Amino acid sequence: MKDLEKESSCYGDAYNHYGLFGQTPTIMAHCVWTSGEELELMKRNGVMVAHCPTSNFNLSSGMAPVRTFLNEGLRVGLGSDISGGHDLNMFRMLTYAVQVSKMHYQQDHNKPFLTLSEVFWMATKSAGSFFGKVGSFEPGYEFDALVIDDDVLHPDEYSLLHRLERFICVGDDRQIVHRFCRGKEVILHALAPSSSRAFE
Repeated sequence: MKDLEKESSCYGDAYNHYGLFGQTPTIMAHCVWTSGEELELMKRNGVMVAHCPTSNFNLSSGMAPVRTFLNEGLRVGLGSDISGGHDLNMFRMLTYAVQVSKMHYQQDHNKPFLTLSEVFWMATKSAGSFFGKVGSFEPGYEFDALVIDDDVLHPDEYSLLHRLERFICVGDDRQIVHRFCRGKEVILHALAPSSSRAFE
């Protein structure tokens, strides 16, 4: 980048010169080394971070300092990253995001690791805010939801938060009984060997 954009101080500055850094809605993926001037420019321009924890594991190029981003007021969403990641399951992304933050915590005890509630918010309302009224059950938001039957996963005395945490950590598609997108139920079909139709 330095060879191509000699006048730019960082990636964000190069994008900014061409009107591609918040002038139109912008997501920056990974951001493992974002700090200083670039971080301030992201804050000023309202650029969103896409945190992809499995890429942090697999590429070994760094770990996104998500606690710093949240403390600085940046919007952070959660992603899986198809090329650098190895898993598309967003529930597992929640646990991986907590794990990445715990590795940061081992290096700096002044920055607490992320909680389940924080990463759940990152995956839902925070990420959804990039697209509009998405990611929440508040009035006026699009109805996107999973109906989960978790009876096999928890004792009756578990709180709602503990039940959610248990499903995220040990649940799977077998507990998802209904899926809704924009208020319409999504019906999944088992793929036959000669069929490529997965859902309608």
